Amino acid sequence: MKKLLQDKKALSYTGLIFVVFIWGASPPLTKWFLNYYSPTFNVAWGSLVSSIALAIILRKKLKNVTKEYFKVAIPLGLFYTIANLSQKIGLQYTSPAKYSFLENLSCIVVPFLMWLFIKKKPAVLQFVGSAVCLISAFILSGLGFSGQELSIGKGEILCALAGIFYGVNIAGTGAFTKKFDSGLYIMILMAVESIVSLIVSLGFHFIKIDGVPIEVIRFSWDPLLLLGKIAITLISSTLCWTIRTNSMKHVDATVVAVMMPFSSVITSICSVMFGMDSLTVNLFVGATLGLLAMIICAFGDMASDKKAKGKEKTNECVEQG
Repeated sequence: MKKLLQDKKALSYTGLIFVVFIWGASPPLTKWFLNYYSPTFNVAWGSLVSSIALAIILRKKLKNVTKEYFKVAIPLGLFYTIANLSQKIGLQYTSPAKYSFLENLSCIVVPFLMWLFIKKKPAVLQFVGSAVCLISAFILSGLGFSGQELSIGKGEILCALAGIFYGVNIAGTGAFTKKFDSGLYIMILMAVESIVSLIVSLGFHFIKIDGVPIEVIRFSWDPLLLLGKIAITLISSTLCWTIRTNSMKHVDATVVAVMMPFSSVITSICSVMFGMDSLTVNLFVGATLGLLAMIICAFGDMASDKKAKGKEKTNECVEQG
């Protein structure tokens, strides 16, 4: 049994690394697609594709959905939707690298929320890892390093807010979904997002300020664009979210929150390659700190597990005595 749990944890870490690389490559592509699809509508139809795909794949398991799924997936889905909408709107006004790293401010929120939700006090190393993660995000955002002036625009603010709301979703998923089927949970989450974001998209389209819509719905029917968007959605959203949710049954949510910043390193590399960002000292120093934060928090997770097992053995001895 012990070996099985270790294997599942190792497999979970492997899955998370896969997710990190896929999510790292996604932001430059997402920014490019915004030339053809408006941000809020892009979120709406992307999540609709994911929820339908999961419903088809899991059609034999749909009977297993209980009201407990909805009690958890609906509120967490709302937080996820707000985060995703804020981030996609913010991406119009900032670079993919800043977009990606500011999202990872979730690593600051998650340890405290896990403490609040399930009374699991984070290890000291996890607090340290979160602090290093915050410094990494600050540097990689290009704010206040290498002689640059502090300049935060609406794009950075929206992406930072997205990171906070993502943190609530990560912590809630880690705390309340361990007994759920990952696919069914994500299916409901994506369905909630598709409904809410569609309402927001229509509202932004029809509500006008000074005679101008807040956001005009843009949607390209070009077959290649549609196929490309659907493929990216199924991989980066449907598959990756299912892998991440399942992994959180075996890996601490705080560790997951701190592993995700490394995807921003991949984003920065891709963004530089595509000419969307410049290679700077910020990138090197911030990426190094992001990797360090991930390692520190992983060690904190192992220390926390070891401490928990020690307590279990002590309790067993007391009971036997």
